[in-house]
Amino acid sequence: MNGIGVSAVTAYTAHREWASRPPDERYASVHALYDAARARRLRTEERTIETVALRSEAVASDALALRDTSGRQAALTNWSFEQLAGIAAAPPKYLRTLPAAIASDAINYGLQRQRREQQQLLADRDEPWTIHAVTSPRYARVHHDELAGRVLDLMTQHPAWSLPLGYKDGVFGAERVPSGAYLGDRDMFLFLVDGNRDLDDPTDSSHAGLFRGFILRNSDVGAAALTLDLFLFRAVCANHLIWGFQHVVGFRRRHVGASIQEAWTASLDSVQTALDADPAHDRLVLLRATSQELGPTRDAVVDAAVQRLELSQKQAAEAYTLAETFETNPRSVWGYVQGLTRLSQRTPWQDGRFTLDRAASRLLTTVH
Repeated sequence: MNGIGVSAVTAYTAHREWASRPPDERYASVHALYDAARARRLRTEERTIETVALRSEAVASDALALRDTSGRQAALTNWSFEQLAGIAAAPPKYLRTLPAAIASDAINYGLQRQRREQQQLLADRDEPWTIHAVTSPRYARVHHDELAGRVLDLMTQHPAWSLPLGYKDGVFGAERVPSGAYLGDRDMFLFLVDGNRDLDDPTDSSHAGLFRGFILRNSDVGAAALTLDLFLFRAVCANHLIWGFQHVVGFRRRHVGASIQEAWTASLDSVQTALDADPAHDRLVLLRATSQELGPTRDAVVDAAVQRLELSQKQAAEAYTLAETFETNPRSVWGYVQGLTRLSQRTPWQDGRFTLDRAASRLLTTVH
């Protein structure tokens, strides 16, 4: 897929969503999420307004609203408040410590000094009005219902794709229900797995097989880029930890410019192509990954990992040790990738896990 930037999807991404989403952001099916996203889109509209026409005002001792020159008053969400504060060059965290009247004056002062002449608002069509986003006119919105609709089309053509089971409402040990479809004020998140297309992992003595999964994330209010990632995995726990995670390909695009519409359409077309592809190709790639070696010795493999994957000497060596312990051939691309994944699972810091998962993904793309 052709995209801009590197996706930050890792083996822990779905788990974080499962653990953090409140019940009202969880949906039992992609169709239910689509219906909610469609209803939200129909009750909102985009408006471009002159910056000088915007004024915040205190409506309570601890609450602000936005008023335009027509006199229409609209409430702010936490996110749109942060965006408005950012435009006014006023730290939102500090503003929240101030009385509303003082915070309002600070925002208005900043808006008067703002060089950008116009702002794009995403607001409710009818009363009571709420502003959901304040963005640049260059912001290219991709609506959640458009993306969810395309995913539903893919699921119709490939019925084996579904939401994985997870503990209900993010409560460990609760009833297992379809999970992985989340929609909130700031973003949408979809996690799907293929229950049929298992691929043999030549190095796995349990013969559990590898499965396909993909994660789609989008924000229509400017909170996150549009990302779409395909990956292989061995198992998904009920808390949505992904085991044997191997990133295959990813797309990431900021919401800027009309080309994003074409870009995300092309990315989903690429997913469609991948789903339609003969699994024999994936088996061939796996076989090549198990036979292609990074080097003839431990030191050669570690040196190659440091140079090609931008890992530290310590990371590269620890990954080899884990590969040597658990894999048939730690010198092979596939064996070393498994070592990187195991090291990622033992790394407590998100940045460190991202570095290791990205290195594993990059290494897989070198298979020929």
